[in-house]
Amino acid sequence: MILQTICFITTWLFIDHHVTRHGPIPGARTLNKAHSCVYSALSAILLGLITLSPDDDETARTLYHLSKFWEYIDILTVRAGGGSIDLHFGFHHLTTPYLTFFRVLRDSEGWRTFAALNTAHHALMYAYFGGAGFVRPVLDLTACVQLVIGIAAEGYVLWFRGTNEVRVQPHVFSAALLTSYFFLWAREMRTRRVARGQVDSKAKDS
Repeated sequence: MILQTICFITTWLFIDHHVTRHGPIPGARTLNKAHSCVYSALSAILLGLITLSPDDDETARTLYHLSKFWEYIDILTVRAGGGSIDLHFGFHHLTTPYLTFFRVLRDSEGWRTFAALNTAHHALMYAYFGGAGFVRPVLDLTACVQLVIGIAAEGYVLWFRGTNEVRVQPHVFSAALLTSYFFLWAREMRTRRVARGQVDSKAKDS
């Protein structure tokens, strides 16, 4: 896990340095759009595997974990295309493999609910990034719902079953990460509202 993080960050820094000095890499934005379309389809397939194949638990858990490494491509192609990586975007994609490693692969009790909501959200979100603009109105709702339910589920386990029944460490780790995602997401939403308000204000003044 640490080695793959080092490789990812090294690649990210290399691309960032190149873009800073030479500008966006040609074709990166097209690649990002194609990646979004593919990942949206893969997320939909993974959602079906998680929800409709309860007996194939190990395969579903492994593929769900591996899908978080696929999301690294999103960071790299966005930056290669000249886009900026904000705190929420970067922290989320950097840490989700650790979330799934400890909470899905190592300790999988109750993993399906959040994973299903998460893959459903990603199927819609990456469809939007791939060009399906009609799904945009529901993305804020699906992002919020998956995080709130995920945090609540971990809180439920810790409150009612956090004794000798389950190991509390993976649930504490998961709850902490999901809570940080929620606050970073809320911060991003607030920043966007402020930016839209400033644009609207300038439009009225002109």
